[in-house]
Amino acid sequence: MTRPSTRRSDTGTGTRLKRLLAVALMVATLGACMSNPGTGKYDPLPVKSQQETLDWARQLIAHLVQTVGIEINSEPEEAGFHPCIGRNGESAPDGRYTLLYFVHSDVPGARHNDVVRSARDLLTKEGLKVTVYREATDTKPSVALWTRHPESNYTVRVDSTSDKRMALSVTTPCLMPPSASPAPTQ
Repeated sequence: MTRPSTRRSDTGTGTRLKRLLAVALMVATLGACMSNPGTGKYDPLPVKSQQETLDWARQLIAHLVQTVGIEINSEPEEAGFHPCIGRNGESAPDGRYTLLYFVHSDVPGARHNDVVRSARDLLTKEGLKVTVYREATDTKPSVALWTRHPESNYTVRVDSTSDKRMALSVTTPCLMPPSASPAPTQ
């Protein structure tokens, strides 16, 4: 699979601003498609194909790595589609799914705190709420940033996986594929 380029380029301020505004609009629009704010627990699930969901996750991570100034390394991306499992272990045969998407970046340990701070600033400006935040210290040399979008319930995480690597991931809420029939209402 090919990934969007995450290399930084030196462009003019106007071009860079236009690109950032376009990406911010895309992230806001796609994030809003993940769920309908204020819906009840028996409302229909958001409809999105697995390919659309994967493309959205790739774009979100590409925007994040470009903004914080790192690059996705050459390791293969990992994307896992999983059936939705209810609180009591129940599942439905209609194809509903979640996506866990993640990539790795080679980042020197001395930059981990800067990366996690920049990621936190970006994601909170885009409306995500921080649920876990930890910077590296001498006694705990790893960082963690876990965020959740309050309406759409997707999550974005940035974590140290070693003193030279970081993992970036997106997890979606339960989504319905377009070909599935809607779940019966109660």
